This record gives sequence, C-alpha cells and structure tokens, in this order.
Amino acid sequence: MDNIYSSLIDNGFKPEQDLSYRKTVSVSEHRKSYLLDVSDKKKSAQFQVDGYIIVEGQKCDKLILVEFSSDPNSWAEILVELKGTDVSHAIDQLESSLKNEKLQHKTITERRARIVATSFPASKSDPIMEKAKKRFRQLYQCDLRGFKSMQKDNI
Repeated sequence: MDNIYSSLIDNGFKPEQDLSYRKTVSVSEHRKSYLLDVSDKKKSAQFQVDGYIIVEGQKCDKLILVEFSSDPNSWAEILVELKGTDVSHAIDQLESSLKNEKLQHKTITERRARIVATSFPASKSDPIMEKAKKRFRQLYQCDLRGFKSMQKDNI
C-alpha cells in the first residue's frame, strides 16, 4: 500500500516507534516533551527527522504519523520542534520541514506543526507567531501551535 508511512519505510527510514495502537505518543529531547493523546482506532508511529530523514538545511526534530482507521489512505502528519526559547527559529525549522519532499505525500490529509518551548513571547498576540499561523494555514494547510513541555495535544 502506498502511503506516507510505507514511503518512508521503503526509503530506508526506520521509525523510533513502529506503527501500532497507543493511547499516548511522547517525544522528548533536552528535557522538553510533546505528548499526543491518540483516540481509539488510530495507529501512530514516530520518526526522527533532524539528522536522519532530513540531514541538510533547517529541519524539525520529530515526525509523528497517525493513521485514520476509517481510511488507510488518510494520515495526519505532526511535525514537532522541541525548542528552548527561540520561537522564530522553530518556525523556520518547521516551515523548511513542511517544504521537504520526503515529508510530502498524497495520503496526508491533516498537517500539524507543533513548537514545544520553555517560554513563548509574553504577548498572547505575538506578531511573529500569529503571522506564521496564518502563513502555515494558507500555504501548507497546516495548523501551527505552541505548547509548553508536557502539555497534552490530542487527535
């Protein structure tokens, strides 16, 4: 079956967490963690992006794939950047990853980009993040959001 997961496997990329049913997907690096609660009947897998799938240029840290059980040709792609405080750099890394052909596939029906940072700019209406959210929606049909470490997301 030709889908984003099999495409990565066929290109020699081994997941850090194989495709299977799990309630929570956790990715962490440098004492920062992203948690994704996965609803029933969805399989998920997790890959290292930085230095593995993408070795040159800017790239995010992790890729989580979630297969929608109702349609095996429908996948969610969640790109995760685990960051200290440089949110602008995280946005650049995620955007560069979204553009990478290895992470594009016709079976991706939902795209998300997540920044996990120890701190975000104080203003809730941070112009950099707000402009990036709009740009990600318009250009990549991607939902960009910021999270604190260990804050749960769900799908």
